[in-house]
Amino acid sequence: MDPQLTEVLEKEGFPVSGLVDVSAVREEYSLHSSRYAQWIADGKHGEMGYLLRGLDRRLNPELVFPGVKSVLAVLRPYSPHPVGDGNLRYARYLNGPDYHETIQSSLDRAMKAWKADRGWGDEFQYKVCVDTSAVLERTWAVLAGLGWIGKNTLLIHPQLGSYVFIGVVFLNREFGFLPEPMKDYCGPCERCLKSCPVGALSDHDLDSRKCISYLTLERRGPFEQAPELHGYVAGCDLCQEVCPYNTKAVRRTPILDPAPHLVLDPERLERETESEYRDRIRGTALARVKFPDFKRNLAIRRSGTNTE
Repeated sequence: MDPQLTEVLEKEGFPVSGLVDVSAVREEYSLHSSRYAQWIADGKHGEMGYLLRGLDRRLNPELVFPGVKSVLAVLRPYSPHPVGDGNLRYARYLNGPDYHETIQSSLDRAMKAWKADRGWGDEFQYKVCVDTSAVLERTWAVLAGLGWIGKNTLLIHPQLGSYVFIGVVFLNREFGFLPEPMKDYCGPCERCLKSCPVGALSDHDLDSRKCISYLTLERRGPFEQAPELHGYVAGCDLCQEVCPYNTKAVRRTPILDPAPHLVLDPERLERETESEYRDRIRGTALARVKFPDFKRNLAIRRSGTNTE
């Protein structure tokens, strides 16, 4: 890859990156997108209607960025250390500012710097996509050689593990890069599958309707029968905690204290008003969870009591 691009990306906090031409991966992309379409058809996306509405765009990147010729994929690690304990905990990726905004800004700066370094004019166009556009981010990361999709359906990098954010940039010119997919190094390991206490995972497949992360982040309204959340009030990392590739990341990463918006005192959270909640989560990825749903999660995180 262009050393100038690699340098600016590393300065912006993306230690791993890769480029691939769209014309070189049409067959591979078709296989990925067909599996995704079948996953939607099977109803495993649950109540995430935006996934169904964005299906056509995910299957055809041209609908997201007309004239796309190549795709840049990047990884940014986040702290692999747990937030909370079995009594009350959050997914690790929530421990910081809203990654949608920070990665968007970082990639935009990197693209502008690269464009200036190369002396390109307005003929060079790009679109940054960070988990809000209708894009198959994991697929592009795989095709760009950044890892493989593990049995828990997450992208795994051999050094960084799966505690990473994925960013994607659609570009309107080719650079001559062919796909460099990594071998799937999961092998016979099934630790992630066995670690899921709600049976949401099977080999390389996830049924969101059972997933604790989906239930706490995406599911709206009361449950007819409250699920077991195993202490989580937002997200879930159980299938990542047991992955051997993540234990490496944990060993070499300094412990990060919980961010102020990730309150770990159940009594304080139970007293919290809606306005206080909104103030606390503003500018963070936790804003995805509405106040009534957070209160619901808090109430049943251990008890499994019906919330109707």
